[in-house]
Formats: sequence, C-alpha cells, structure tokens
Amino acid sequence: MNLSILAATLSANESYQQMKSSLVILAIICAALFLASVVFTLVAAQFKWSRKERKTEWTILKAIYISTVIVIICTLICFIRYYSVGKKLKADTPENPSATTTATQVTTKPSTPVTSATTAPTATPTTPPTKAPEPTFTPAKTDSSDPEKWGIDWEIIRGGNIIDSMPSTGISFGKPEDYFALPGIATFRGNNFRNSAVYGTANVVEKTLSKAWGRDIGALNGWPGSGWTGQPLMVQWDQETKNIMNLYSEKKAKEGLVEVIYATLDGYIYFYDLEDGSYTRDPLYVGMNFKGAGALDPRGYPIMYVGSGDYFSGKAPRMYFISLIDGSILYEKSGNDGYSKRSDWTAFDSSPLVDAETDTLIWPGENGILYTIKLNTQYDKAAGTLSIQPAELVKTRYYTDRSNGATYWIGYEPSCVIVDRYLYISENGGMFFCIDLDTMKLIWAQDTRDDSNSTPVFEWNGTDGGYIYTAPSLHWTAKGGTGYISIYKLDAKTGEIVWEQKFNCGTVDGVSGGVQSSPVLGKPGTELDGLIIYTIARTPNMWDGKLVAFDTETGEIVWEKAMDNYAWSSPVAVYDNEGKAYIIACDSVGNMMLFDSKGTLLTKINLGSNIEASPAVFNDTLVVGTRGCQIYGIKIK
Repeated sequence: MNLSILAATLSANESYQQMKSSLVILAIICAALFLASVVFTLVAAQFKWSRKERKTEWTILKAIYISTVIVIICTLICFIRYYSVGKKLKADTPENPSATTTATQVTTKPSTPVTSATTAPTATPTTPPTKAPEPTFTPAKTDSSDPEKWGIDWEIIRGGNIIDSMPSTGISFGKPEDYFALPGIATFRGNNFRNSAVYGTANVVEKTLSKAWGRDIGALNGWPGSGWTGQPLMVQWDQETKNIMNLYSEKKAKEGLVEVIYATLDGYIYFYDLEDGSYTRDPLYVGMNFKGAGALDPRGYPIMYVGSGDYFSGKAPRMYFISLIDGSILYEKSGNDGYSKRSDWTAFDSSPLVDAETDTLIWPGENGILYTIKLNTQYDKAAGTLSIQPAELVKTRYYTDRSNGATYWIGYEPSCVIVDRYLYISENGGMFFCIDLDTMKLIWAQDTRDDSNSTPVFEWNGTDGGYIYTAPSLHWTAKGGTGYISIYKLDAKTGEIVWEQKFNCGTVDGVSGGVQSSPVLGKPGTELDGLIIYTIARTPNMWDGKLVAFDTETGEIVWEKAMDNYAWSSPVAVYDNEGKAYIIACDSVGNMMLFDSKGTLLTKINLGSNIEASPAVFNDTLVVGTRGCQIYGIKIK
C-alpha cells in the first residue's frame, strides 16, 4: 500500500477503538507528568530552592507544571469525544426493522450514475423449486453435551420480548447440491453443508497452475486488498436475469457468461468475467470493509447479502442486502443491537444462508446474536422489479460462564452449517452449538476449548444422522506463546466427541495460530473419499504450517505435508470426471500450491503477497484475492 493510500485511510479512521487507545495513552502521560511535578515540588521544598540560586531547576519545574495542565486538558477533550462517539455508536440503528430499510443508492466506480431500483410490493414472488429432502434426524443432548454443564444462558427474542420458544418456523434445508438454483458458488464453501467451494470438474493434464488474468484493487481504513475469509462468489445467470441487470451490453449478449462477484477490504464489490477478468459492470462502492465472502440468493434472485467487518468513520459494521439489478441497497442493519451482550465488536464476517421455501435468511453475528429474518421478497423477473421488506427479526442471544471479555468473548465469526432444521456453529468462547431453527432453542453444546474462526463441515453417515468437523484457532495465548489446539469430529446428533487430534501451535500478538481455515472433506467415490484435510498454522514452529489429511473414521493422520509458511486461506479440492483429485492450498507469503491426493507437491506459483483469502473454483478456473491489492484468475491445467 503506497503512502498516499495509507494517509487517506488513517486520516479517515477515527474509530471508537482508536480513540479508546489514545485516551489510555494520554492518561498514562498525564499520570507520569503529575508524578514528576510532585517529586520536583517535594525536592524544591526539601532543599529550599530560591528562584535566583537554582534558576535551571525552577525552569524545569515550571515546564513540568505547564505540560501537566496541557495534557490534562487534552485528556478531558479526548474523553468527551470518546464518550459522545460511544453514545452515537450505541444508538446507531433503531431496533425497528422498518427504520433500517433504506432506498439510499451507493456510489459506483467509476462515478457512473446508477438507476434506482424499481420496487413492486404487490408483485407475486417467483415460486422457488421444490427441494428434495434429506433423511431427517433429531439431535438431543447427553450428559457430555448438556448446555447447563457449561453454564450457558440462552434467550429467544421476538418482537422485543424474551420468549420461551418459537411457534414452528417451517425452516428446513435440503441436500447441499440442491442449495443453489443456478450453476456456481453462492455462499462461503458453496452450500448449507459448507463442503465445497468448487463447481464442476477440471481436466488436469499438465498438473500446472498459470495466471490467466489479474486485476488491481485498493485499500480502505488501513485494510488493503482481500483478506480472511474473502472468498469470491461465482454465478452463471440465466439470460432473462442478465437482461434486467446493469451488466454491460456485450456481457448481456455473451453466451455462457460466468460472473465473479467479489466483496473486498477496500469497500468495493467487484464484478468480473471469469474468462478474462474484464469488468462485467461497474464496481460498486459501499464504503465499508468486507472481510467475509457474502452470499447470493439461492433461488437465483439477483440479490447479494454481505456483511462489513470493521468500524469506519464512526459507522458500525452491518449487514447489507443489495440488489444486483442496479446496485441499490434494499436493506441494512447495524450490528449495534440493543439486545447484544457484546458491545465492543459487531462485525458480520460469516456468510449467511437463505431458506428458499420460507423466504428466511439466517445470519450469525459477532455481536453474539443469531438472526432469522423473514424477507418478504417480491421479485418479478419479467418486469425487472425487486424489493425486500423484512417484517420480523427473531433473535437468540447467549452468555456462558467463560464469556469474561478478557480471554474469551461471545460472538459468531465463522459461517454456520444447516442440516434440515438444525444449525451448527462454533463461537468466540470455544463452545460449539446445535440450534433447532424451528423453535430457536439450543439443543446441545460441546466444549472445543478456544475461539474458532474455522467454518465447520457436515458429513452424512449414510443412514441416520452424521458428523461435524471443527477446529479452533489458538487465542487463549493471544499475546504470544504456544499451546495446543485440537481437530474435532463431533456426532451431529448428540454433540459427543468422536475423536480429537491435538497439535502444538504458536501465536504472535494479534495473529493467531491454530486453524483459521475451513477443511476439505473428501468427496465420496473419489481419491479423497474418507479423508478430511486441514491447514494448521504456526506449527511446529512459529512461522511454519502443515497440510494434514485425517482418516474420517479413526482420526489417524494418513499423510501430512510440511509448509514453510503458515496458512489462513482455506484449501480446495478439484476433481476430474474419473474422480482423480487435486488439492490447492495458499500460504501467507503468496504461494499457491497444487498437491495430488497423497499430499505430493506437484507445482506452485507465487502471487506476490499474503493469500489470506479463500479461493473458489468454476470448472478449471480458480479466483482468489491477495493482501497485496490484486485479484487473480488462475488456470488449473
């Protein structure tokens, strides 16, 4: 990032947290000066200094007095500003959903006017396709997964009131392959099982990776490029939808167009042609940092749901619902929620899911609230009209005996898995939850020891029930040091630990080790069948890492590959038509590596900067961004 970008972003960033740090520093300086003035005054009294005889000492004492007064005044001014900004942030968004609905239009880049969306509240929504249901099962707590064992206080909030349970919501998700109505990748790790960021197959002959295209992006608020989790979305729109969107005319006419949609840290959402990286439409400037992947509406509606990951110019992180017809904001809601039990951080880094049949969005927030939002979507493809009018926000909030705010917090940072009506997610305090979305009750909870940023993945057992794979980062020693984390296999019905594999890892202040990525679950009938593959950061040494394949049945290590540099980026697996498998993993110095199914390194290329984001793949083309302000299209040959 050049100096001009750095200056611009730092001058704009007067966030609440920065003012808090400044206030602490001023208070320390003030205390030191006050102590010095007291000491010098006592010394002067002891030795009975006269102004004529000890002129130098009196000059120093006078300077200390004046400096102390100035710093006290500055501290008071900083405190007043800190207090006023804090009040503003706390009241940033009213609880009434209708008050947060906005028709404000975002700015595009370059500054081309964007036509406002035409809404049609009375239009009849398109009927979503009927889903093929998965086999159902009923989770239940055991002695080892009873929420009371972990001191969990769980509350359901509807209409501003705390209630015992919801009447039936009707929420039910089907097979992961049925989640998205169009070809492509609609959410982080692809679907409600979070088991793939890859669409289609690749014909891998040369076993090489090559740069097909690259695009420059920028920085905002001190955040450059594309970061964790930072996965792009990909979609092959149907022609009717293309015709009503603000695509360039030549892109509307292009047969088989695959559009890459990428929300990045610089506050923009970019739109690229997968084939050559050219713009399909003007980039959309929203003006908030996007760390997470966002999501597309699974019904094929032209809607993007994306959450911001940091404060900017006093504006709290929030969720956005954006029309992809014209780029207008259909709805936004701040994470500064009056019902939250965590006020210091309100980001939405997770990637939401939408239940098509009930028109309900499910979105966990880092403020510790799980939102379910009845969208009341009205979409008329023929007329090109689209609106969302959220009528009811049902929430859950929680607290645990571990949520002390010093070592552990409350809050959801990774994305959730949903199987049938059951939601599975880890949280910042090291607990893993199973929640019944039909009643919004907490079914079971399991201790996984530490803050988790890794999105879990679900595996059916073939008959009844299934398994969850999850792993935490190493946070409890966040100021630096070493400790162990575990890879877990949990029984999805009971929450009991099936197996656990421990790894000793390191952490540098503010940059956690352990597992930050999401795993590859081997596809049945392929070379990776029966394997779960993780990247583990800062092991065995502080700057190293590992790529490790575990046997899903036993948890034993089948193979592991030492990495010279640690990784936060999630690996992906690509397959050919015969089930031959290849793994692509990226690391913190910009290496992108291609491995075979046994962990043998076949080739690697370097993209010039930390690849913290997670890639997505459409057939033989991979797309990923870097912290070096670049987005690349990579051919898998």
